[in-house]
Amino acid sequence: MESEFFFAGAIVDSWVESARSADAGALLVMQVAPRGHPKDLVIVEAEVSLVSDRVWLEDLSENLCHGSPVPALGSTPPAFSL
Repeated sequence: MESEFFFAGAIVDSWVESARSADAGALLVMQVAPRGHPKDLVIVEAEVSLVSDRVWLEDLSENLCHGSPVPALGSTPPAFSL
């Protein structure tokens, strides 16, 4: 059974993947180093349409947001204990 978890960390890398199917949107993918566990990178995925700040999305695609703090809520727990 999956449970939700929350963590905060810093963006290490990011990219946008094309839609995987005709009915899906593009996917924003970020590698995040969780606070207190910087060596345990977590992959965070979200549909690009969920990002309302287009300027931030453009900065992210140009790697200008790397190192920026980011909170995340997910349903598959990371490998480390919070």
